Amino acid sequence: MDEITKGKHGGTRAGAGRKKTTAKRYGFKAPEDVCSILEKVDDKTSFICEAILKLAKEKGMI
Repeated sequence: MDEITKGKHGGTRAGAGRKKTTAKRYGFKAPEDVCSILEKVDDKTSFICEAILKLAKEKGMI
């Protein structure tokens, strides 16, 4: 009964799996006028990030 049983699926391996990211996901409800703008944009993530950074600079937040 002191035998060690080995599982059939191996174990954890160094470097396996998805790499961790520094990005954080946000979800929000956008009004209709904002939706119409976002629907015209190919890369929504970059567009939103650039808009937030620009407004934050204008308001002296960064």
